[in-house]
Amino acid sequence: MVPVPEMGDSITEGSILEWTVEVGDYVEMDDVVVIIETDKVSVDVRAPASGKIAALFGEPDDVVEVGKPLLAIDTAAEKTAAAPPKAAPAAEKAAPAAPEPAAAAPAAPAAA
Repeated sequence: MVPVPEMGDSITEGSILEWTVEVGDYVEMDDVVVIIETDKVSVDVRAPASGKIAALFGEPDDVVEVGKPLLAIDTAAEKTAAAPPKAAPAAEKAAPAAPEPAAAAPAAPAAA
């Protein structure tokens, strides 16, 4: 469980401005997972460990209290292979080059 972090001496709560992850996403340690805003500061909350997001406790605009659960990370989950990249579009065929003019044959010496 990842709690709402302390955001200053006199700040006891904040509002979820934006989640940057969804349940099921894999995050690396220090990835920004949510942005919390107060009347004094905007805080990027970072993942304390790598793992899969198991739960999000709140929606954008919800007020969250310092120390209360914010999200859950399954640190035992392994990173799954990313989906294979989409095939690149076939390269456009280049227009065929204009044929080069035939080299002029050297003039044959005149027969005697």
